[in-house]
Amino acid sequence: MNDALRAYFYDAEGQDREVPLEPGLLDQVGDTALLWVDIEARNAEQLREVFRTLALDRRLISAITASRYEFRVENYGDYRYFAVCVAPLPEQESESSTRLDFVVGANWLVTVRHGPVGFLQGFRDQDKGETRTGALGAAAFAASLLDWHLEGYFSLVAQIESAIDELDDRILAAPSSEALLGEILKIRRRVSSLRRLLADQRPVFYGLGRPDVVAEADHFDDDSAARLVARYERALDEIERARELVLGSFDLLTSRVGQLTNELVKALTFFTVIIGTAAAIAGLFGMNFKTPFFETGERGFYTIVASMLAFALGSFLWARHKRWL
Repeated sequence: MNDALRAYFYDAEGQDREVPLEPGLLDQVGDTALLWVDIEARNAEQLREVFRTLALDRRLISAITASRYEFRVENYGDYRYFAVCVAPLPEQESESSTRLDFVVGANWLVTVRHGPVGFLQGFRDQDKGETRTGALGAAAFAASLLDWHLEGYFSLVAQIESAIDELDDRILAAPSSEALLGEILKIRRRVSSLRRLLADQRPVFYGLGRPDVVAEADHFDDDSAARLVARYERALDEIERARELVLGSFDLLTSRVGQLTNELVKALTFFTVIIGTAAAIAGLFGMNFKTPFFETGERGFYTIVASMLAFALGSFLWARHKRWL
């Protein structure tokens, strides 16, 4: 069995199983069976073998193997072709995301990718026994996979929101840290890249509900297409909400920095008043006037110094009582 190519045969009236891809396999697929061919390597030679077995248009090979591609639904008569971009892993950049191609027939489906796609494995792992998946048409099956695809974006947004919550806690605890602004910028770029990545796929999700696609027998119906569009728009809304949370974190940081600055200015102003008052008193007693108090010698000097210290201490305690400091 080729590890880069797996064929899964879902039989609603029989046994779900993995099968070798060989000529005549499609003849075994009836109304209660479904064939899913998953290709992990974007290899032209292997694709030609698969397409020859399934009698598919060879022009698809060029579309699937091209390094540049457009997000749109293409009509090949008895089947449809489109590609999506899987939500990147947290440690990846959006530009490194995995492309996933779909070729959807009446009761068969081909997916092509380069590298592992977590939700495909998750879809297979959920089945712990025999299923009725074979009773689905390939379009409904593809809609289920696309729903899992969107779930990856929801999960990534949840992780980003958790990171924002942790960042907010750090802002409240230590707003003077220079690393906070860089982390906010990093998360903001992450969210913006994620939004652009999902927004680029709009022609696919809206295209699946176009009348020319829905009108084809055994392809996407109005309900499944509408549900996908609703989920897609909700995913975009969640990403937009994450973006607003990032902006909120920036506002929180600027507010906390401004608060600390105000407290510092208040403290400096208070101490300036104390020092200025002491300097005024010292200047007053430095005037060249003959008064009895100036004849008291050391006793008068220490009295003035003690008075200024007492005034400073009393002012400090009063400021603390009023919570100015």
